[in-house]
Amino acid sequence: MEIDFDWLGKEILDRELNNEDRAALAEVMSVHEAPKGETIVTQGQPGGVLRILRSGRADVETEDVGGERVHIATVGEGALFGEMTFLTNDAASATVTAREDCVVYYITRDGLSKLMNTRQELVFALVAYMLLYAARVIRGMNEKHISMLHYITGQRL
Repeated sequence: MEIDFDWLGKEILDRELNNEDRAALAEVMSVHEAPKGETIVTQGQPGGVLRILRSGRADVETEDVGGERVHIATVGEGALFGEMTFLTNDAASATVTAREDCVVYYITRDGLSKLMNTRQELVFALVAYMLLYAARVIRGMNEKHISMLHYITGQRL
């Protein structure tokens, strides 16, 4: 399977990709088809890889203190996962499993470093997407937190 550069440019990088951009990305990015039920990321595995969900949906789960699985989210097209471990190089904090057939793009920290030497504008676009995505996640968490506080205190929204 090939990288869908038109989609990547439009939906993730917010720019049209020329031939040089496409060639540079092709050198550092890989594609994986994950069939329904496949574990894409395992909690505790080494970090340093950013994954972009091109298509399909995946479940994000983590283990609580008692070892029970806790469903965190179901993510779809355009979702990032592994972004925290990509930035920190820490172990994965959650397990991601394909809820349906998925196509996932991968880029490593080394790949991003290589890209920084030649295509800084692509790196900027990718980091900008990571920040916007993180902001959406945090905003959603804040909304849930506020709702929970209102519930606990008996206040109606």
